[in-house]
Amino acid sequence: MSASITLAGESQIALKQSQKKPLIITRFIFANVPGLNPETPVDRAAGKPSAGQIVQVYDIPEQNAGFVNPNQVVYSCQLGSDIGDWDFNWVGLEDAEGVLFAVSYVPLQQKRKNIPPQQIGNNVTRNFLVAFDGAMQLTGVKIDASTWQHDFTVRLAGIDERERLSNREMYGRACFFGKALAFAKSENGFQLNAGTAYIEGIRVFMSKPWPFTGVIPVGTITLDVCLERQLNDRVATWKVVYGEKGDYTDAAGVRHYCVPLAYYASATEIYDARPAEPIAGALMQHFAARDGDYANLRARGTTKEDVELGNLPNAKSDDPNTNSSEILATTAALNKLQKQVGDSMTGMVAGFSMSWPPEGWLRCNGAAVSRTTYARLFAMLGAHYGAGDGLTTFNLPDMRGLFPRGWDDGRGVDPSRAFGTFQDMMIHSHAHTASAAAVGDHLHAAWTDAQGNHVHRTWTDAQGNHNHSAPSAPGVGQGAGGPNTIQMSGGAHETSWAGNHAHNVGMDAAGHHAHNVGVGGGGAHTHGVTVTATGGNETRPKNLALLFCIKY
Repeated sequence: MSASITLAGESQIALKQSQKKPLIITRFIFANVPGLNPETPVDRAAGKPSAGQIVQVYDIPEQNAGFVNPNQVVYSCQLGSDIGDWDFNWVGLEDAEGVLFAVSYVPLQQKRKNIPPQQIGNNVTRNFLVAFDGAMQLTGVKIDASTWQHDFTVRLAGIDERERLSNREMYGRACFFGKALAFAKSENGFQLNAGTAYIEGIRVFMSKPWPFTGVIPVGTITLDVCLERQLNDRVATWKVVYGEKGDYTDAAGVRHYCVPLAYYASATEIYDARPAEPIAGALMQHFAARDGDYANLRARGTTKEDVELGNLPNAKSDDPNTNSSEILATTAALNKLQKQVGDSMTGMVAGFSMSWPPEGWLRCNGAAVSRTTYARLFAMLGAHYGAGDGLTTFNLPDMRGLFPRGWDDGRGVDPSRAFGTFQDMMIHSHAHTASAAAVGDHLHAAWTDAQGNHVHRTWTDAQGNHNHSAPSAPGVGQGAGGPNTIQMSGGAHETSWAGNHAHNVGMDAAGHHAHNVGVGGGGAHTHGVTVTATGGNETRPKNLALLFCIKY
């Protein structure tokens, strides 16, 4: 059986939408078309059957048109037992302008009139569902179809939910068969592998890998699965979203279930987050249910004697504080212990050697997070690190780029410091001393340049006018020459007056020589020293960059 809107019907939809006029469907047409195969697709280009093949026309009352949703309307025809006799295998819808709007092929069916006592007639009800964008608005249908049709929606939804819950009890929250839907590299980038998975009881199946397009952001890759209504059915649909996402209900009231597939750190760092099982065939074979023997299950050989407990059923406790080697802890005790440990760590800050937070931790990046989702952490931190939006969120501490420091808490090492506050860098006040070694008492050499070969002039002072006398001797007297002569024995000698004169004195050159100069000692003293600055734009020790997270 097949049904479709005709090409003429599609043209009517476009025309009425452009004219902003309603599309009015007015009648059913029943026909018996010889040789019609109900399994073949509808010939959308064909027109109405010939007049000789049309067996019945039914005018649709206004109350027999209803809407299923904004994009689906249904028209209903009720033929009573007073109508007949004829057969039909073709059903059509016609609009007020005589345009064949939609066609359905059906197996050959009989319509018989009630003619007592020879023949018992039958009633025939036919519903025609048409779907296109804006169908309810364009056709002007305002009656909810559920008010006049037999509505199996609730029952069918209940069947779907019962099946989902049955699968949920078998497969749990999420179960991936082997490598099904695993995030992996492909020839052109990345893909989700083909295969089967059950998410909250909804079966997800991909016959071939699903490729990723565009840039993949760093973080969690999540699978979003739901049972979505499509026409008159509910089918499993899924999509891939980025980031951590919890289960939610959309605007149409459909419940969505979200499970992580992988954590994408980089093209070379991909971490599988799927809870996978090595299921490669039928579950009966996988669980070895044919003989009930699990060869790898150690518990089948364990006895009370193995664990030295003579009263095994009574040697158990739900109290995680029980300290006895003769008592086994129950799962209740383990859950309590886990809660005690987890609760005691809430608000704890730790550094991790990976670039993403582990489960149960949040990045210390100052982000605003939900006060209800992280209620226990909010109860401890409050708005100390920021009030978020002041109503639904609060801020986490921001440790990015910082070293942790112990709170002074009254010790006096870091006084007047409020708890949990930021402190900028600082260098302790100090001075640098510098000195130069004393050189002691010493001399500094000095000299004059050589003067070359030279002479020193000298002289005698003038004597004035004078005479030179000679000693007297016998027979000596004034000569005949007068006063300027001296008469000496043996003959006469005469001299003149010397007059005013000087006597020159000559001196030899000193030769090429130098004159030494002496300089006194400088005494003990020091010389000033200048020290230049060094270093970078902050003070820090050798360190390792870690991701600081807080336990919630």
